[in-house]
Amino acid sequence: MSFSVFLIVFAVFFLFGMPIAVSMISSAFLYCLFMGVDLAFMGTQMFTGLNTFVLIAIPMFILTAEVMNSASVSDRIFKFCNSLVGCIPGGLGHVNVVTSIIFAGMSGSAVADVGGIGHLCYRAMVDEGFDEEFSATITISSSTIGPIIPPSIPAVVYAMVANVSVGKLLFGGVIPGLLMGVILMIYVYFVSLKRKYPKKPFVSWRALLVEILSTFIACIPPLLTPIILLGSIYLGVVTATEASAVAVLYAVLLGFLVYHTMKFRDFIVCLKKVFITSGSILLIIPAAKAFGFVLTRENLQMKVFEAVTGFAGTNPVLIAGCIILLFVILGCLNDPNVNIILFVPMVLPLIDAAGFDPIHMGICIIITAMIGNITPPVGIVTMTVCSIEKLNFEKTCAALVPLIIILFAYVIVLLVFPQIVMLLPNYIMK
Repeated sequence: MSFSVFLIVFAVFFLFGMPIAVSMISSAFLYCLFMGVDLAFMGTQMFTGLNTFVLIAIPMFILTAEVMNSASVSDRIFKFCNSLVGCIPGGLGHVNVVTSIIFAGMSGSAVADVGGIGHLCYRAMVDEGFDEEFSATITISSSTIGPIIPPSIPAVVYAMVANVSVGKLLFGGVIPGLLMGVILMIYVYFVSLKRKYPKKPFVSWRALLVEILSTFIACIPPLLTPIILLGSIYLGVVTATEASAVAVLYAVLLGFLVYHTMKFRDFIVCLKKVFITSGSILLIIPAAKAFGFVLTRENLQMKVFEAVTGFAGTNPVLIAGCIILLFVILGCLNDPNVNIILFVPMVLPLIDAAGFDPIHMGICIIITAMIGNITPPVGIVTMTVCSIEKLNFEKTCAALVPLIIILFAYVIVLLVFPQIVMLLPNYIMK
């Protein structure tokens, strides 16, 4: 009975527009009052285990993206990608995807992607003659690449919860993220041929190569960001968390010394944005721990394990299907980081029972959570784009359906072929 009240209170608070962290904390504390649990003990539970070095990477990754945006890196990346793939049918649609891939190496957040370079790409597509809904769906779906290719905030959160290597998770997201971009570009290509969308006129191979070379040279410094991040981890010079600090230092040097597009007050503005963004993310973690305390007290982890194994036995295909289905449903309703914190500990015994590598399943869960991030009824990224660009949410969601189906099919491919995820971690971080 008390657990039912707990869930109802959480749902009511959430539906009435309270922040997710506040809803989780409030419902957890009301449960404790109802059950006679010492509130001081609950307060202790919220912050136990949060003094971990790994969490520092979250604000560092966000700060890297903010500094890169402030340093006008987005324009340089856009021009390079336009010279590279703008002549392919669907030109700016491909540019949208490729810029998201490159910006993913500096961001780690889907919302940062659509709020920064995504807006630039969307406006360029619409001005060029692409439909608003199509332009929005490509911007939204390509933003899911951001948290897959390192740096990745969900990967840091998953590593903390599942107690696995952050470095392996970061390397594990490289190939799946790149393949996701290829899949989206194939979709853009065929839709553009069918609808006769514009592309950049082709003059000559010589002119094209000169343009690519000139825009590439201007874009080399920001392109080195993910190489510095992953290279320093691979060489063992720094840990994944220390590498995030190196990425921030590199971004600051670009803004102040290389491009001369940043001033000290711009950096202060970036810091303010980081405090707001990372504050909301980091507040979710103790809130989720309070919420998770209630779930643990009600023995929900064992109930989930028994329910899934009772249905699927030890069949890895069925267990994987149940895990992905769980995160699909959760992703449609909730923040990906909250879902990872709350429910990954519940499915870890299932992952172990089915014989899956937690790194492999971690990438699959993160991708599924990010697809949920663009899927209605909540779809945080979709809502963000519709809000920024003044678009109809229902029409945009309807246009997103084919891409959501394609991306879910891609998750199944990753489940069937774990080598796609594990190739780099196994080769580089033995």
